[in-house]
Amino acid sequence: MLLAEAVLVARREARKPVQAAAYLVSALANNLPDIDIVYTWITGPKPLGSLLHHRGHTHTLLFALPAAWLLGLLVWRWFSKRHPEAGPPERRLFLGLALAGVVLHLGMDFGNNYGVHPFWPISGRWFYGDSIFIVEPLWWAITIPLVASRLERHWLRLTLLVLLSALLLVCWFVPFVGMTSRLSLLGVAALSFWLARRASARLSTSLAVAATLAVPLVFAVASTRAQAALRQATQSAFPALTVLDIATTPLPSNPACWEGFVAGEQGGTYRVLRATVALGSLAAPDCSAGADAEPTAPVTPVSRANHGGVRWLTAYSADIAALRRLRHDDCRFRAMLRFARLPYVSSSGQMAGDLRYDRSLDRDFSDVPLPPGSRECPRWVPSWAEPRADLFPP
Repeated sequence: MLLAEAVLVARREARKPVQAAAYLVSALANNLPDIDIVYTWITGPKPLGSLLHHRGHTHTLLFALPAAWLLGLLVWRWFSKRHPEAGPPERRLFLGLALAGVVLHLGMDFGNNYGVHPFWPISGRWFYGDSIFIVEPLWWAITIPLVASRLERHWLRLTLLVLLSALLLVCWFVPFVGMTSRLSLLGVAALSFWLARRASARLSTSLAVAATLAVPLVFAVASTRAQAALRQATQSAFPALTVLDIATTPLPSNPACWEGFVAGEQGGTYRVLRATVALGSLAAPDCSAGADAEPTAPVTPVSRANHGGVRWLTAYSADIAALRRLRHDDCRFRAMLRFARLPYVSSSGQMAGDLRYDRSLDRDFSDVPLPPGSRECPRWVPSWAEPRADLFPP
């Protein structure tokens, strides 16, 4: 919606029907790739369908761009029938917003540690931004006050304001959002409301766009620093470990506090280390990212000395030969490996999942049951590249 508003302001578009249609096509296009939720059922047993098909084919450029073009044309057809005076400028506006919307969606999905593989079928490789929380409250605090002030329909304006209020309320009570982040969110939202009321449309929209772009830029720089700190700490505490991957995610609205994972190989053993990474001495005392996790995976505390802002938490270890045998023998585990960036297997061998999202003893969304003797194999398994293919050479 902010994208549509920015384009409308740049075009000096004052016609209400055009504004409404622009908002509509931009909002629909920005959510279009997530239609994959309607067909995740085709691959069972659960939750493999969701793991393998969400952010799947609809999140590829091969699908997203043509689908966005079709969406833009449909909105144009609908609009032109209601407004016969509309011409090529409006058509270009709707098509442009539709194409930009799906690209923006893929870019935002890339930003977190879940990943996307937009270049399939040329490449099925996953790409991870590792730099922003999956639901970043700062974006809501920046954009909703501006967008709500521009809306004509009171019910839609109220809906957005209720969403923002609910988010701020949740952030105030959940323990992993620190007081500094809570106050910052309130301050950003208040400033955004003030600018929406006091500044011109061009100035307030320009500032909102700049702030929205600044958020991922700040977190991307901080992510680079967090990963560098993790790599240095690993070399110091685990010099024999061959690092295969480093995954990071920040706490909401806090670029100074990160949860980090280091995946590596050492003497035929696969290891995943979980750590808290605090950037700067001021962040260290209050930074506890990842410390509240009670995973299903059989982890052990790490007793190695902390290094700078890196505080080691737990380690998971597994015999690589055993993982290779399980991959060969169990079709469910083999399918899950097309999603799992940091795979684990439970002590009983009857549960597998991804350590990125293994946060509780209860079943998390990425946990896949491996009941012994089951012959139910997943169907329609997509050809994504295995993130940990380095453990399983051909």
